[in-house]
Amino acid sequence: MPSAIERRLAKIEQRFRSRLRGVHRYSDDELDALISWLRDPDPSRERWAANLLQREGLIR
Repeated sequence: MPSAIERRLAKIEQRFRSRLRGVHRYSDDELDALISWLRDPDPSRERWAANLLQREGLIR
């Protein structure tokens, strides 16, 4: 069963589907790393997470 974070990301992806490129936007590794970071944010990787979310059009 998906976690709350995984469900939320799926919902956001559906909501902004027209703004995102391609069917497989995140690699599996990127998605796993992003979910891990969201569960336990590490300040040293904050810029990476923001860049990933921005790249996918989820934040500006």
